[in-house]
Amino acid sequence: MVMIGDAYIQRSDPDSAFEPVLPFLANADIAFCNLETVVADRKYLDPDDRDTRPRTDESVLPAYLRAGFNVMNIANNPGMYHGLRAFLRSLDVLDAAGVLYAGGGRNLAEARRPAIIEKKGTRVAFVCRTAVGLVSAAATPERGGVARFRVFTAYEAPARIADVPGSPPLIHTIPDPQDKAALEDDIRAAKKQADLVIASWHWGVSPHSRGIGDLAAYQVEMGRASIDAGADLVVGHHSHVPQPIEVYKGKPIVYSLANYVHDMFEGERKLSTILLRCLIRDGKIVRLSFVPGLVDGSGPPRFLKPREAARVVNHVVEISEPFGTRFEVGEDEVSVRLETIDPLNPLAENAVSRSAFHWRRASGL
Repeated sequence: MVMIGDAYIQRSDPDSAFEPVLPFLANADIAFCNLETVVADRKYLDPDDRDTRPRTDESVLPAYLRAGFNVMNIANNPGMYHGLRAFLRSLDVLDAAGVLYAGGGRNLAEARRPAIIEKKGTRVAFVCRTAVGLVSAAATPERGGVARFRVFTAYEAPARIADVPGSPPLIHTIPDPQDKAALEDDIRAAKKQADLVIASWHWGVSPHSRGIGDLAAYQVEMGRASIDAGADLVVGHHSHVPQPIEVYKGKPIVYSLANYVHDMFEGERKLSTILLRCLIRDGKIVRLSFVPGLVDGSGPPRFLKPREAARVVNHVVEISEPFGTRFEVGEDEVSVRLETIDPLNPLAENAVSRSAFHWRRASGL
């Protein structure tokens, strides 16, 4: 299984956007992306729609399929930026193309329904949620929309606010209890239908909202809650930059895959990204690894060997260090050790630090 993050393609030659990923998809049974757009021709927009945020012409979708993508997350903020009519048209287009998707639907039941794909006798279910986007984008029992997960935010003044006026507040994020219970029910139900369950999350704070890649507390809480409910892998997107990788109770949480291609981005913006590779055997993930990449402007990325993208690899290692995650840097990819390490254990902490130190020395950083 190969997984990439945000993919919004709206260019005259859409196939060119997928050229760098084709070598990785050639032998993939499952190819996943976050469809960071709504697929609907302009005639399906409201006459007064002047929104410049992602929308993809229907003629572009076949490029995704020619590349090999067969499962998509549609629980995200761009899905409903152009209104319900365009969103429903997008569902019709995806259905007509035979695309498996989850996280959105013509009503709440459809939006919560997992996408289940079977390959070589193994069934893999994708349960999708978005914690970002318009609150009004949420599907209801009677109306279409996305599988929206509510998170409340509270700001607390730091203890020394009187001593240091203007200090930034402490930010608390609180998952909605009803939405958390619904997600847990959906993961448990998916587990009864599939050998493997993947929870896909559109979450975090992007640079457009002044994010710098730090995790919001609810991401950790809900990533772990997804595993506790039965998910075998959690993958996130939306932050546009890589975020930490955690191994929790032996199950990986990849907090953000970052961008693949985002044709709304222009200019000299330079970002990093990762492509995730999973080997599944006997209904279990037995190997998880990532390939580092660099994105110039809108992309697509240049995927590189770890030694050619040392700064990207070292960044992922360092931001994952508080979770005790261990990595093995190979010639072509970076493997994640799929055993739980207690980051509060001094011996484990030292092992992680030594791993990161040796990588920095080997890469010349």
